[in-house]
This record gives sequence, structure tokens and C-alpha cells, in this order.
Amino acid sequence: MATPLRGIASLVGIVVLFGALGAHAEEVGAVAEIEGRAEVLRSGTAAWAPLNAGDAVQLGDQVRTPADSKLKLLFRDDSVLTLAPSSLLKVDEQVLGATAPISRFSLFLGTIRALVTDRYGAAGARFEVETPTAVAGVRGTGFITAYDTAREETVVLGLFDTTGVRSKVDPRGEREVRVGPGEMTTVGRGSYPHRPAPTPEGTLRSFTGSTEVQGMKPAAKGKGAATGAVGDPRLPKRAGQGALSPEGQVDQVVDQPPQPQKRRDVRPPPPPVPSPRP
Repeated sequence: MATPLRGIASLVGIVVLFGALGAHAEEVGAVAEIEGRAEVLRSGTAAWAPLNAGDAVQLGDQVRTPADSKLKLLFRDDSVLTLAPSSLLKVDEQVLGATAPISRFSLFLGTIRALVTDRYGAAGARFEVETPTAVAGVRGTGFITAYDTAREETVVLGLFDTTGVRSKVDPRGEREVRVGPGEMTTVGRGSYPHRPAPTPEGTLRSFTGSTEVQGMKPAAKGKGAATGAVGDPRLPKRAGQGALSPEGQVDQVVDQPPQPQKRRDVRPPPPPVPSPRP
């Protein structure tokens, strides 16, 4: 009886080995810049690990920044996501079809800036950031999304072009609103988005400032490595080029903000209460 049992054990080992090899997550981007420090929780793991400039970003990853840090990610579709301090984001899906790419992210807390390329302007394309109360969807645009866990409220600021915002209680988007450049909306738990209104200057500068990274970049190999130029082969192709124009458009929005209206000034969410490391 020992021989058949050993054979079964060997087969089980082979199945487990091939399962582990096949479970390697798909790389969809890389870390472009870090100001301070950041961590990643890989799918199927229980421990957070440090992130460094140039490290790969995989499907299923959760990335987070502590209260004194920022993180910029470049994806293979040339989109750019920047995490403000005290933020937690998950990479849910990224499919680069010939005509209709799809990307989905979950923002559990904090603030992110998204710069999305015009390839998402194709019919059927979808780029969405989901929070516990809202979904922001775009087709080649730039916007800032923040989720305040204390207020249970999502804030969406338009930077350029148009951002569609719907409530989580409205999956078909029947009450969706369109947020244009220099506009903002808020979505509370169980509520529909407020009508977009001009973003107060202080709010706009506060959010854009919290999502501007001036930190470590992947160093180039060989000539120019000492300058800190982006040359790491793990970075998505053309990602740096694709980010230049949108970043310039963001600066234009900030330099010429709309006239503020009489409404409360919304500020980025406060840092979360520290939790014990797993």
C-alpha cells in the first residue's frame, strides 16, 4: 500500500507545482516614482512588502502609502495613477483589447490622481475607479478621486475632458453626472452624486498638491544613471511620453482655477487610524 500512496503524493506535488507556476500574476505596470515609502500586498500573500522605484505592478496587487508618502504608477496602457498620502488602492482588472481596453481599480481610502490616455475613447472601452460609494468612469481624461472613510463620502474633481460619476446604488448609471474640467461632485453612502459645481480654488490646489510626486525614480542603466533618468526596462513602453501632455493640462487647470462659489471647502481625507501589520 505504501507505493500507491507515494505515487499519489507525487502526483499531488506535481499538480501543486504547476498550479503555483501558473498562478504567477500578470504584470500590468511599474512604480515610476516614490516620495517617502510605499508597500504592496500581492494576491495570495498575507504580508505587505516594500515597494521600490521600478518594481512591477501586478493584477490583484494592493498598494498603500503611509501618511508622509506619495506613489506614482505607470501602466502598460500609458495611464498614470498617483496615490496621495494615506491611500490604499487595488488593481482589479486590465485588459488591452485591440479596440476596447478595460481597466478597473478600487480605492478603499485616500486620494488618487488618474491621467488616462485617449485609447479609452474607443467604443466599449472602460476605465473605472470604484470607491465604497461611487464609480468614476472616463474615456481619455484626467480626474482626482478621494474617499473619506469618516464621512463615507467620495469626491471627484475634473481636471480635463469629462468624467462620468455614478453612485454604487445606481449600477446602470441612470443618475450619472458629468464632471467637466474645474468641476467637482460628491457622493455619500446610499446617495446619488450632487450636481457638478465649480471647484473652490483652495480645494483644487489642495488635492493637486497632495498628488504631485517629487521623489525617487528608477535609475537609468549605463550612461545617465547618475541623473536618475527613467530608463528601467520594467517600465511600460511609452508610459513616460504618454504622461507628459496630461500633466501639462493639469497644471493649466490649477493655474487658472474657476471662481469659487459659496460652498464648503472639501479637503483630502485625514490619515486612517494605524492598524497592526499582518
